[in-house]
Amino acid sequence: MIPSRICSRDFPGTVEAASEAETWVASQASALGLGEEAEFAIGLCLEELFLNAVQHGHANRARISVCAESDGVTVEFADDGAPFDPTLAPAKRINGPTQDFEIGGYGTGLMQKFSRRMSYRRFEGMNRLVLEFDAGRNAAGRDHLSPP
Repeated sequence: MIPSRICSRDFPGTVEAASEAETWVASQASALGLGEEAEFAIGLCLEELFLNAVQHGHANRARISVCAESDGVTVEFADDGAPFDPTLAPAKRINGPTQDFEIGGYGTGLMQKFSRRMSYRRFEGMNRLVLEFDAGRNAAGRDHLSPP
């Protein structure tokens, strides 16, 4: 399958850059005509990944790549932080009243819930997590990657 559009951008490994990355990813999702649900899912997952890579993995840099394909969107998040495979991390779930739960440890469960598939590899000193998302539909109700 040939990708219809791919774009990548590098970011410094700072908490402040997470906001810039979120804005950039939202603009890419909008340019692809993704539905609101897909935009939300991608933004949520990438915010979680970026902040964890910086705060827990001590990443100095990150690269985000977005690739639109005929059946969805693939996003790769790569960082130079400590090795960490979120596909092997336990997925904590909220069980009970939300005012009683402890913050932390829910990111893997969120990514599993909002992505279609996750895969990880450590390559050339970088964590590389690939998330696949369904395309969603645009406001006109058409599959956004199909011709009008």
